[in-house]
Amino acid sequence: MKTYCGIDLGVKSSAFCLVDEQGKVLTEGDVVMDKQCLKHIFGSMEPMSMVVEACPMAEWVCQLLEELGHEAVIIDARQAKAVIHSKKKTDKIDARKLAQICRTGWYNPVHRKSASARELRSRHTARKGLISAQKSMSSRIRGIFRLYGVQVGLVAQGGFHERVTSLLKRVPEGLTASLSALLRVWDETTKELHELTRQLKREVRQDKLCRHLMTVDGVGPITASTFIATIDDPSRFDNADQVASYLGLVPREYQSGETHFRGRITKEGDRLLRSLLVEAATALLSRVKRRSSLKEWGQHLEKGKGFGKARVAVARKLACLLYTMWISGESFEPQTVRSVITEE
Repeated sequence: MKTYCGIDLGVKSSAFCLVDEQGKVLTEGDVVMDKQCLKHIFGSMEPMSMVVEACPMAEWVCQLLEELGHEAVIIDARQAKAVIHSKKKTDKIDARKLAQICRTGWYNPVHRKSASARELRSRHTARKGLISAQKSMSSRIRGIFRLYGVQVGLVAQGGFHERVTSLLKRVPEGLTASLSALLRVWDETTKELHELTRQLKREVRQDKLCRHLMTVDGVGPITASTFIATIDDPSRFDNADQVASYLGLVPREYQSGETHFRGRITKEGDRLLRSLLVEAATALLSRVKRRSSLKEWGQHLEKGKGFGKARVAVARKLACLLYTMWISGESFEPQTVRSVITEE
């Protein structure tokens, strides 16, 4: 008799449920999220099919379960949410419903990235964290100065330390130590950010695929390597439109009877890569000097719909273009890009 298991993952503990082929609950309970505890609970069980929702801990848990002989699958959290949503929600109920999902096979498995892609992606996530910390310290320093009518103003990143130091004499003496402490944190964060960015760029420029994608106007080493780490295996997509949808760069759509509405982009995909593609599109439209069919298309769209919508549309085209170049191996030809500039 085949057994199916659903695990509702939690940070400290997780609920699990086992059902048979008829959907009858066999065993259920909680397990502490510790390697030894997981081995103690599931190591003595016969091999079974198991599902867990996509979350930061899912890959680690699935690898451990597979080492114990089970068949583990990570499933789309949005689809699972649509199935298990109810007015009465507990971890125990969610685990039961996940077990039934596993039994029926009504789920979309999530692509499990390669070890190299996960490592590269984690490094980009760390870099994003340093950027957020740097901006947070900068905002706090500026906010304290504004309380006393002092404006730091727009300064180049390399001149922020000198600018803040020169303004310390314009605030009460008692604040000098506090502002200096915040400035030291900003300095250290900026130093580590620059070092991590240099390491990533140095490694990226040694990668043949990254150098190939970087030939696209506006796409730099960080965007190219993040694209590779996020997509990982381009063959899992049937076409470029699926990549754009995966990244949340396609319009929301509602259709019922005679009503058909298209709204803003879904933003359901990967936030980090989506933001980098929008930055690349911004650079293409505003800073890149070389003329290209894609830039001209974006500029034409900008005149009719504004810069904000134009850069998002160009970001979507960039995602499609990078995927196509990866699959085909073709080079970027600025004046002959046709497949990505057709009106939608």
